[in-house]
Amino acid sequence: MTLLPAVLACTLGLSSPGQAQVQYDMSRATCTDYSIMSPPAQRDFAAWMSGWYNGKAGRTEINLQVYQANLATMQKWCTANPSATVMSLIETAFRNASSVPGGPASIDVSGITCGDFVASPPETQLIVSAWTAGYASAGKDAAKIDVKAFARHEKAVHAACTKNKKQLLLPTVGKSWQ
Repeated sequence: MTLLPAVLACTLGLSSPGQAQVQYDMSRATCTDYSIMSPPAQRDFAAWMSGWYNGKAGRTEINLQVYQANLATMQKWCTANPSATVMSLIETAFRNASSVPGGPASIDVSGITCGDFVASPPETQLIVSAWTAGYASAGKDAAKIDVKAFARHEKAVHAACTKNKKQLLLPTVGKSWQ
């Protein structure tokens, strides 16, 4: 499971976990917010943002090599621009990016079965899980994340995938986020 909900709550000063609803507007996260996250939290945050932007663009492919390179670029950019929003960096990158389909590190999320997902390496599961959550949020045109809902949906998707390994992951995620 990803660390994103807990990290957002702690790092970004969200309300206490006992409250009914805890939301954070991902579009307001600054590079300073990002830089104080742990490396796993940075990975999950970046994966969510990548899924959100790819969802907006209608792209269903994650290239893990490009993703890792983008993480390094984001860390450098954030070091130089601590008060800038992470979203402004990603918007600029998406405007200037060209699609790089295929390759050994590419995953077309629209073709992943739940069985593929639960059998993948833990690091890949974490990235794909956060990415698909961002992707699902983009479909709702929402850059806000409800921390408790995120954790519930993540558990629901994993449980559904463990039960029915033949179903496709993306529709499973979509059903959970309705």
